[in-house]
Amino acid sequence: MTDDAYLTPKELAHRWRLNHQTLANWRMAKSGPPYIKIGGRVLYPREGVQAYEKLNRSWLGDSQPSQQQA
Repeated sequence: MTDDAYLTPKELAHRWRLNHQTLANWRMAKSGPPYIKIGGRVLYPREGVQAYEKLNRSWLGDSQPSQQQA
């Protein structure tokens, strides 16, 4: 396990420009990105955060950008 494989709530809140309390509220509501708790410390696996971001993308006009073909 490497330190860069996980984000702290403070780091994730900064990344998403949220208040860290929002992440705490999501955890209590059992929503938001996956997290683990070790010895009372909350950590967000970076790959889980990236998957959550991908699943929650929103595109203007409800359509994804077209991919250019070579």
